[in-house]
Parts: sequence; structure tokens; C-alpha cells
Amino acid sequence: MSKFIFFSRKGLNIDITHRCALECLRCQRTTVFINKGLKVPGEDMSLKDFEKVIKYFKKINFCGQYSDPVHHPKFTEMLKMCYKNNVQTTVHNASSTKSKEWYVEAFKSNIKARWVFGIDGLPETSCLYRVNQDGVKLFNIMLESKKYLLQLPIWQIIVFSFNENDIDKCKKMADDNNIPINILQSSRWNNEKDPLIPKNAEYKMKRI
Repeated sequence: MSKFIFFSRKGLNIDITHRCALECLRCQRTTVFINKGLKVPGEDMSLKDFEKVIKYFKKINFCGQYSDPVHHPKFTEMLKMCYKNNVQTTVHNASSTKSKEWYVEAFKSNIKARWVFGIDGLPETSCLYRVNQDGVKLFNIMLESKKYLLQLPIWQIIVFSFNENDIDKCKKMADDNNIPINILQSSRWNNEKDPLIPKNAEYKMKRI
């Protein structure tokens, strides 16, 4: 038995770049680097290296910790590579600077991919946490994706104090547009008096 068969059964979460247009308030990209005037370290993964990755991993989750995958200059090529090699693909996207035309090309590059859009609460207020995000634009992109993808996109919402009273409205918007919704709690608080912490105990996760 090949020693690489084990890897083919496993999935990999991967950060393929160092780029992101957002300055999310509790993201380490912001707190550790940007707020201190430091350059975010890292580089864009080469297609050659990515080819090695998909040779051994058949599930790829593009979910950046310091970046957003859509900002990799060769991301559509990576999506095509995943499709061609039958790699199960999930894309987490919150940055909204790419054009509608770019997104359509990306969706067509891998119609089997699952896209997860991080829009925290009502689209017009999501930027209160995801600084620089155009939530309305990204919401419309999420709806547009349904025309091209074989899987429905997922609307992901992190609950904060500014959106906790809008969750029911968001659920209705999701139902009206046939979009699965994923409600997440966060523990990325500076302290117990952090103004972003939701007041509703249902949405409040204690820091460990």
C-alpha cells in the first residue's frame, strides 16, 4: 500500500496568500500587524506547490487565517486544478473588492465548489466588524453564485452585539433566497467588557 493513500483520505485547510482587503476588528491580521504598523508576513503559494498539495489531499478548504483566498492572483487557476483533479473544494470569502465579472469566472472555474460567504448580520451593517467590506455587494454576489454553482452557497454570520437583534431578519432573508445560513459564536474578545460581545446569552460564548 502506498504511504500516500492515507493523505488522500484527509482534508486540508490552507492559507494560500498573505493578502486581504479587510481589517476585521479581532482578526490577528489586524491586531498583531496592521494596528502596530507592521507588514503582514507571507507570500502567494505557487501553482507548482499547490499541485503537490492536491496530489495528496482530496479535500481542500480555502479558509485564510490571515488572508482571503480570492486575493491570490492565480486563484481561479487553483479552482480549475481542483475541479480537474476531482478535489472536494470549499471557499471561505469575506472580502468584497473583486468585481462581479471576476466572481462569475471563479464560479465557472469550479462549479462543484462550495462557497461560504462571511457577512455578519444584515449586509448593510456587516462592515461594523469586517472593516472595508461592502456587505450588500457581497450578498448580491452570493445570490449570483447560485446561477453557476452546483451547491448552494452558505451565508455565515458571526454574532456580535451590533447584529444579535437582527438574526431573525437574516434567517428570513436566507429563507426567502433559499440560502443555507450558518450562525457562529465567537470567543475572540479582548475582555468581558468588549463592546462586540453579544448580550443575549444564547449567542455569547465564554472565553476559555
